[in-house]
Amino acid sequence: MREVFGHWPGRIFLLVLLLSVVGLFFVTSLFSKPVIIMGWITLPFAAGVVFILVWLCAYLVYYFKYWPFR
Repeated sequence: MREVFGHWPGRIFLLVLLLSVVGLFFVTSLFSKPVIIMGWITLPFAAGVVFILVWLCAYLVYYFKYWPFR
Protein backbone atom coordinates (compact mmCIF):
# COMPACT_ATOMS: atom_id res chain seq x y z
CA MET A 1 0.00 0.00 0.00
CA ARG A 2 2.89 2.32 0.69
CA GLU A 3 4.03 1.97 -2.90
CA VAL A 4 0.60 2.92 -4.25
CA PHE A 5 0.40 5.99 -2.02
CA GLY A 6 3.94 6.92 -2.97
CA HIS A 7 3.16 8.24 -6.43
CA TRP A 8 0.40 10.35 -7.96
CA PRO A 9 -1.15 7.73 -10.33
CA GLY A 10 -1.55 5.36 -7.38
CA ARG A 11 -3.48 7.98 -5.45
CA ILE A 12 -5.75 8.58 -8.43
CA PHE A 13 -6.26 4.81 -8.72
CA LEU A 14 -7.32 4.57 -5.09
CA LEU A 15 -9.55 7.63 -5.45
CA VAL A 16 -11.37 6.02 -8.38
CA LEU A 17 -11.91 2.87 -6.31
CA LEU A 18 -13.18 4.92 -3.37
CA LEU A 19 -15.59 6.88 -5.57
CA SER A 20 -16.95 3.67 -7.06
CA VAL A 21 -17.62 2.27 -3.58
CA VAL A 22 -19.36 5.50 -2.53
CA GLY A 23 -21.40 5.38 -5.74
CA LEU A 24 -22.41 1.80 -5.03
CA PHE A 25 -23.54 2.80 -1.53
CA PHE A 26 -25.61 5.59 -3.08
CA VAL A 27 -27.24 3.19 -5.54
CA THR A 28 -27.97 0.61 -2.82
CA SER A 29 -30.37 3.08 -1.22
CA LEU A 30 -32.53 2.55 -4.33
CA PHE A 31 -32.49 -1.26 -4.00
CA SER A 32 -35.61 -1.28 -1.80
CA LYS A 33 -37.70 -0.15 -4.79
CA PRO A 34 -38.20 -2.54 -7.73
CA VAL A 35 -36.36 -0.77 -10.56
CA ILE A 36 -35.94 -2.37 -13.97
CA ILE A 37 -33.45 -0.92 -16.47
CA MET A 38 -33.91 -1.44 -20.24
CA GLY A 39 -36.88 -3.69 -19.55
CA TRP A 40 -35.03 -6.71 -18.13
CA ILE A 41 -31.98 -5.75 -16.03
CA THR A 42 -32.60 -5.19 -12.35
CA LEU A 43 -30.85 -2.27 -10.67
CA PRO A 44 -28.73 -4.40 -8.26
CA PHE A 45 -27.43 -6.49 -11.14
CA ALA A 46 -26.62 -3.44 -13.29
CA ALA A 47 -24.93 -1.71 -10.35
CA GLY A 48 -22.80 -4.78 -9.70
CA VAL A 49 -21.76 -5.05 -13.33
CA VAL A 50 -20.83 -1.36 -13.50
CA PHE A 51 -18.95 -1.66 -10.19
CA ILE A 52 -16.90 -4.60 -11.46
CA LEU A 53 -16.20 -2.90 -14.80
CA VAL A 54 -14.98 0.29 -13.09
CA TRP A 55 -12.63 -1.69 -10.84
CA LEU A 56 -11.40 -3.80 -13.76
CA CYS A 57 -10.70 -0.80 -15.98
CA ALA A 58 -9.01 1.12 -13.17
CA TYR A 59 -6.80 -1.86 -12.36
CA LEU A 60 -5.86 -2.55 -15.96
CA VAL A 61 -4.97 1.08 -16.68
CA TYR A 62 -2.96 1.37 -13.47
CA TYR A 63 -1.20 -1.95 -13.92
CA PHE A 64 -0.25 -1.62 -17.57
CA LYS A 65 0.46 2.11 -17.70
CA TYR A 66 1.52 3.33 -14.24
CA TRP A 67 2.81 0.27 -12.37
CA PRO A 68 5.92 1.43 -10.47
CA PHE A 69 7.69 -1.97 -10.48
CA ARG A 70 8.49 -2.61 -14.13
